[in-house]
Parts: sequence; structure tokens; C-alpha cells
Amino acid sequence: MAKAVKPAEKVQKTDVAIIGAGFGGIGTGIALKKKGLNDYVIFEGEPGVGGSWRTNRYPGCACDVPSHLYSYSFEPNPNWPEAYSKQADIQKYIEHCAAKYGQIPHIRFETKVTSASFDGGRGVWRVAASDGTVTEARVLVPATGALSHPRYPDIAGRTSFKGVSVHAARWNPKVDLKGKRVGVLGTGASAIQIVPAVAKEAGDLKVFQRTPSWVLPRGNHPYTDEQHRRWENHPWTQSLWRYGLYWTMESALPGIMWFPEMLTLGEQLHKRSLRKAIKDPELRRKLTPDYKVGCKRTLVSDDWFPAFARPNVHLITDSIDRIVPEGIRTKDGKVHELDVLIYATGYDIGAPAYPFEIHGLNGLSLTEYWGVHRRAYYGMSVAHFPNMLLIMGPNTGPGHTSVLVYQEAQYDFVARYTERLLRKRVKYFDVDEKTQDRQFEAFQRRMRNSSWLSGCKSWYLNEDGTNSTMWPGFSFEYVLRLKALDWKAYAAA
Repeated sequence: MAKAVKPAEKVQKTDVAIIGAGFGGIGTGIALKKKGLNDYVIFEGEPGVGGSWRTNRYPGCACDVPSHLYSYSFEPNPNWPEAYSKQADIQKYIEHCAAKYGQIPHIRFETKVTSASFDGGRGVWRVAASDGTVTEARVLVPATGALSHPRYPDIAGRTSFKGVSVHAARWNPKVDLKGKRVGVLGTGASAIQIVPAVAKEAGDLKVFQRTPSWVLPRGNHPYTDEQHRRWENHPWTQSLWRYGLYWTMESALPGIMWFPEMLTLGEQLHKRSLRKAIKDPELRRKLTPDYKVGCKRTLVSDDWFPAFARPNVHLITDSIDRIVPEGIRTKDGKVHELDVLIYATGYDIGAPAYPFEIHGLNGLSLTEYWGVHRRAYYGMSVAHFPNMLLIMGPNTGPGHTSVLVYQEAQYDFVARYTERLLRKRVKYFDVDEKTQDRQFEAFQRRMRNSSWLSGCKSWYLNEDGTNSTMWPGFSFEYVLRLKALDWKAYAAA
């Protein structure tokens, strides 16, 4: 009997393989195209662009950074409807940018990357995709973002609930909340948007809190037609507005990093909003943290506290024993009966944040190499993983400003790196491991007196208390450092 012939592997070749068509992937593509580097592909598992702003559609979903700063500096939008934009407006903006800057033809929609491995002998990344193809790229750019993997709490009985369960990051718009008994697990960034929105529909809403958050007034407001006309007709006025927002937000960093006494202003703003919205002193106490402002992510909202003043909203602070078919049982033995359970429990930031395996030189696994210490040179280059450039990798998280300030510097670096690699005709550049690790250690020393390391337990921290998440300084410092990066840290092969 004749042997079955294995079909030939479909191999495509490109200079750069970008994974993800959110802000990071689209911005990287734009930077490459501006440098005349047009041979690149963007893999996107969804049928459209937007990344987390496409997949996150929970009630009340919006950005907690002002719109004029949470947008590309090279593509200002004079028509943002309000100071802090909603999910639909941000997705529309990303779609506009992708179309205007010619990114759509480069995107392979509904194509998920299943693995990426580096061939050191040829200096190429072999990227396997869900459509059965393999793409060989000189440079790999994972731009999947940190907010990719929904995190579920480690609570017994989670699968036993007989009602409707939904995670905020994978919202099902068909979920009926009107008049229902709804439970929300979590009081973080997504919960403070979900709860006020759901409270308007639910018959009874119970919010299960483990730790309260510091919540500052957001001050959201619609922009007027006059402002829109002024920004459109006189772009310099919009640039001035953006700069004002940037420096206002940048001024918060010294308090987080070096001068904790400055943070008392945040505490006062939280408590003032709380007193204004809620008269019950015991409820106010439960909604006030006992850790420093900035230790965990500081949130902004104008309607979080007022939501708890509604008669149908209840804050539950008793520890959860387990999830039962009827709802949630707390440690006091009480069963809170629910029709709908919403997990507003955030994302698994501690994971590598790539839904596929990455192997570098000699088959080294990125997950195993990082262990509990995710580290990368300026958050982009990982030793033993040549020609891989991360967008928003370790220690590039902002604790006080827009993530896009950091990202734009990274887009430019990807373009410069690719240009240099192709021009010098080398197989790859590999960052020196000792340089990478010394930088990580320097970051930890620099953060030792910061609010992030002040004692609270947060997703910023690794298991041993080190911080692989936040950039320990001003955002403009990161931008300037990346622009002046010393290529001596890279060995060519």
C-alpha cells in the first residue's frame, strides 16, 4: 500500500511579523511604513482591528486616560465627543488610523498565531498560524498587550453556578440584566465602570469586594461644537491642550516614586467624593483603602460612589467561601442568590501575555526563561530571543500617564532596529544578558521607596515582591533613553 504523501508546508516570507492589530500593532505598522519598510504582516485573531478595544464591550466600558492623550500624537482627533472616550469611539479611531495609514492590506484577520520559534542558523522567526501557514520573518513583534488573558479568581465551585456567568473581558451582549439579581466580583478598573451601568438595570446588585480602591474624580464632560471647530481649524490649539494634559499627568509621578507626602491630596479627593455621595459612615469606611495611593492602580470615576447610594446596590465585604449553584456563599454561611454573576477580576498580567509558545535560541522557552522575573532591555529585547521586540514588555507600564507615550517610542525603535538589521546584512542582534539583568536590578533599587513597593499586594508585583510591570520614572525619560539607546548592548551574529 502506498504511503500517504505529506502536503508541502506553506511558507511565506516577510521582514517583520507583528502579532496583534490593536494600538500597538497598528502603530508599529505605521512606523515601518513611514521608514519605507513595507514588507510586513500583522496577525489578528479577530475579524477587525482594535485589540482590547474591540473585545472589551462590557457596560460602561471607557478609557481612564483623557482622549487627547490616549491617541497617536501624529494623528490628533479634533472630534472626540468627551474628555474620556467610550469603547466604541476608541475602536472607531483605531479603525480610522488603520485605514488612513494603509494598514488593512497588511493584516491577516481571523488568523491566530499558534507558535513562534527562532532559527538561529538562518536568522528567521518561524511563525505558525491557525490557517496552517508558516511565516518566516526577520523580526518578530508581539503586540498582544498585557490586557489579553481574563483572570478568574481561585474560588471553589466556580463551575457549579446555575445562572449566567460572564467575564467583563469576554462580555456577552445577549446577557439580560433587567430586573435580575446580579453579583459583581471585583472592585477594580473594570468594576468601577460596570457597576454604575449595571445598577441602572439590575433589580438587585451585590458587589463583592476583597480590597477597596482609591478612586479619584474623573471630571468627564462632553466637548462643545465650538471646541471641535477650534481644534480642527487651528491644530496648534489641540497640541497645546494635549501638552497640558501630558504635563498634568506627569506631575503625579514624583508622589508615587519619591515624595509620598504628595499623595495625601489623592486621599483627600477620594474622601471628599465619598462624603458627598454616601452618608453612611460604615459604608464609607468599607470603601476606603488602608494602603498608600498608587500602591495599586488608582482609579478615576464620577459615578462609582453614587452607585452605592442607590437602594438596589449593596457592598459585600465578607470573605467568599465558595460559589454554589444558587449564587455565592460567604464565610458567615449566608448564600447570596444570583441570576447573573459578572467576573470583573481583571487580567492575568503575570503571564507572558502571549496565547502561544515562543522559543528562542536552541529551543529556549520564553515562559521558562522568564520564570517569576519577566525582564527585557527597555522592555523590548529579551536575551536569547534575538530579533524579537516586545511592545509594552516588562517594566514599561505607566503608573500615571498614557501608555501610548511609551508605545510611540517603541514603534520608532522597531523601525530603526529593522532598518539596521537589513542594512548590515547580519542574521540577528541579541541583547547582552548581563546588561539586561543589571538594568532589571537597577529598576528594583530605584523603586524600593515607591508606592508600588509600599506593602500592598497588587498585580504590579512578582511572587517575590519585585516589580516587572512599571517603568520607574518619567515617561519622557523612557522616550529619550530609547531614542539614545546604546547599540553596544547588542551582539551581532
